[in-house]
Formats: sequence, C-alpha cells, structure tokens
Amino acid sequence: MVRESPNPVYVKLEYNESLESKKDLLSSEISFLNLIKIMRRYNALRQEEFLIKLKIDRSLKALDLAVKKTKSTFPFLKIPKQARREEINKKEIVTINKESFDRDLESQLRDIQERLISIGR
Repeated sequence: MVRESPNPVYVKLEYNESLESKKDLLSSEISFLNLIKIMRRYNALRQEEFLIKLKIDRSLKALDLAVKKTKSTFPFLKIPKQARREEINKKEIVTINKESFDRDLESQLRDIQERLISIGR
C-alpha cells in the first residue's frame, strides 16, 4: 500500500519565472482551443461531404435506372454475321497498320544511329 506524504512539496519560483509559466500555460490553452475549433470544423465538413456524396450516389442510381428504362424502350437490332465480320476485319487492319508504323519507326531509328556512328568516326 502506497502511503501519501503528509507534507506537500513546494517549489519557489521567481516572479518572472511564474509570469512566464502562466503565459506558457495560457498560450497552450489557446492552442488547444484552436485545435478543438479546427477539429469541429473538420468534422462538420466531413459530414457535409458525406451528405453530398450520398446525394450524388442517389442521383447516379436514379440516372442509371432512367438509362436502363430508356434502353429497354429502344428496339433491339440484330446485326447480321457479315456485318460483324466486317467490323472485326476493320479492327485487324487498324492493328496491322500500327505494327507497320512501329516497324517504320524502328528502321528510322536504326538509320539515325548508323549516321551518328559514321559521324563519330
């Protein structure tokens, strides 16, 4: 069992030291109160942000539902297999052209490197 001492301990401070300590304590309290004010403002802003996000989410769901309803009213078009094949062929042509363009760039790079080597000699 811990026994409390009957005599409290006193520390003697000069007037200037005590005044400085009081100023430090008051400035700490001011900082603490400002921090509390900032935290409350932050919480209010977070709550406002949450409500705005909730409204946006509800609006997006309503918009999605409206788009689905609108799509369901459109007639469904059947694309013939021949048209689908033509679309696939067009995509293949685009990729082939890109590959040939890449090869052309590589050949140009090699030519430039060869010229640099010949100039350096």
